[in-house]
Amino acid sequence: MIQNSKLILGPPGCGKTYRLIQEIEEALQSGVHPSRIGVISFTRKAIEEMITRACSQFNLESKDFPFMRTSHSLGFHGLGLQPEDVMKLADYKSIGEPIGLTFEKEDDVNLDDGMRTPNLGGTGQDYLQMDGRSRYRMVSLEDEFSATNNFTLFYAKAVQFQETLQEYKRTTGKVDFIDMIERYIELGEYPNLDYLFVDEAQDFTPLQWEMVKGMSECAGKIIIAGDDDQAVHRWTGVNVDLFIQSSNNVEYLTQSYRIPRRVHELAASIANRIDGRIEKKFDPRDELGTVEYVYYIDQIPLNEGSWTIMTRTNRYVRDVASFLRNSGFKYSIKGRPSISEKLVENMMTWDDLCQGKKINTERIKRLYAAVPKQGEDAVVKRGASKLLEVLSAEDEVDMDTLLDEFGLLRDASHAAYDILKVSYKERDYIEAIYRRGEDLTSKPRIKVSTFHAMKGGEDDNCVVLDKSTAACVNSDHPDDEHRAFYVGVTRARHNLYIVLTGNKYRYML
Repeated sequence: MIQNSKLILGPPGCGKTYRLIQEIEEALQSGVHPSRIGVISFTRKAIEEMITRACSQFNLESKDFPFMRTSHSLGFHGLGLQPEDVMKLADYKSIGEPIGLTFEKEDDVNLDDGMRTPNLGGTGQDYLQMDGRSRYRMVSLEDEFSATNNFTLFYAKAVQFQETLQEYKRTTGKVDFIDMIERYIELGEYPNLDYLFVDEAQDFTPLQWEMVKGMSECAGKIIIAGDDDQAVHRWTGVNVDLFIQSSNNVEYLTQSYRIPRRVHELAASIANRIDGRIEKKFDPRDELGTVEYVYYIDQIPLNEGSWTIMTRTNRYVRDVASFLRNSGFKYSIKGRPSISEKLVENMMTWDDLCQGKKINTERIKRLYAAVPKQGEDAVVKRGASKLLEVLSAEDEVDMDTLLDEFGLLRDASHAAYDILKVSYKERDYIEAIYRRGEDLTSKPRIKVSTFHAMKGGEDDNCVVLDKSTAACVNSDHPDDEHRAFYVGVTRARHNLYIVLTGNKYRYML
């Protein structure tokens, strides 16, 4: 229980972030200095929205809000750490090699992600995650090993890894993401705040709640916000009961500005399966909406409009992406389009040059950087990019000028595919996109995502596959499934399609 706190329960689309922004605006209007307002959240997304709006309305800059951060970022800056202090792949390889564990890839986890431990792959990955979960849950490694119930792992090896990791960090001074929170709790100086906002609090681990408790002791008004029905990260060490028990002063947001009535009915039926939840009643938008059941994705009208297709796991995301690619749809995963934006731009640049158009210097530089410069496939001479330095950013040149003065070796008789060494597989995909009448230069209309990655998002049209996995369906924690699919169906603003896959392991919708 956090003393002097209020818990704001925000069901999907009920304006939780907007409600917190209102509180921040009222605080600033009353004369509270930005440095006396703290926001700690699971990810940076909601924080950025709060800061952007406050800066716009009150003529402030983001640097005026030093205590609006994720828990990891707060610890990183509060301890005065530098990027070179943080563990990287090379460090984990140095730890793993002498004890027979491998780590295979650099991870893109950063301070503003909700991710808890790096995903480095290799035989050491499971031991790394076990160590991380034990620390986030604040339990012994032995207890975490028993709870993990992974019969491919060995407790003695887990102990050896943990001891080696600790010794390495002690001797090198390096820190991992969990150290940022642990050390801040132990050594950091909590800021004196008039307001402390804890957003996405249902996703906090016991260790992060310890940070919240420490910060709350130096804060005046404390507002905690989230939704226990959307707590989908238990596997990383989250204990949703700590959120449920965080305050006895509860405010319910009761109007969804996203979900139409049909989707609301389905969502309510899923939420009622969750044990130990806080009972919440909220109203849908005054729109009927649609919920349709199909057996195959190709029965869904994906040809127009904005769509998000969601699945339970990343493996199923890849399966959906393969279907879309084979069908000639352009799509994105985690914001990354299915066809390289750089490739598309360079293709357009070459086509424009072939049509006799003049192109600005920056586009030409990007084209030159992408094409071969040696051997029989060379498109420009070696060192040709330096020749472009005599041009200003405003200058425009055509193909004849590039051929005569700037080292271009190929003319309009060569197709963009050949110039840019586009594989035949990629060419077929691009041609399929053209046949569908899609614009290669536009942002993809279709997103593919896991439920977890889509949390906090929404779309006009959503698709949910009922596929799950044996581990998920047979888990000792069935509420994980309910919450994951609850998040999935509640992303839809207008139309929701459920794909009944017939998979052996599936969720009943």
